[in-house]
Amino acid sequence: MLVAAPLVGAQTAHAQYPPPPPSLTLSRTTLPAGGALTFVGTGFAARQLVTASLFSKEVVLGRYRATRTGVVTGKVTIPSRTVLGGHTFKLTARHPNLTLSVGINLPGKLGLPGSQPGGSGNPHHRANLAETGSEKALALGGTAAGLIAAGGGTVLAVRRRRSS
Repeated sequence: MLVAAPLVGAQTAHAQYPPPPPSLTLSRTTLPAGGALTFVGTGFAARQLVTASLFSKEVVLGRYRATRTGVVTGKVTIPSRTVLGGHTFKLTARHPNLTLSVGINLPGKLGLPGSQPGGSGNPHHRANLAETGSEKALALGGTAAGLIAAGGGTVLAVRRRRSS
């Protein structure tokens, strides 16, 4: 009986491992500029600082603290001057790094994405493009190509010396 006493409040091992994957849930994904949404993010470290942001162009919407179980909840308001159309809502934490994201839409007049109040109303016009990558990739690719070319030149130079 004495051996079982420390185990009374313990959970079973299968309930703890493997941990569930991180997730992000929004109260809605289509809302007007100036509208509010609530979110729930899971998978963060205990008491970790988490930043809520809106992207095509980064706008920090707030900073939140995860609970001891790694859950962060909050309510944000999308700035009323945000460009209409598609954006990405992100929760970002550092040390350890974790980013969760969900696409959201800020429709224009009559529900046409990208149409601006007082603008042309052209539904095919997009004021901003979505974030699709990093400029670092181009630099890394150029560096890799340069190293390959230098290596190939060195191999040719060594072969010519040997043959002459």
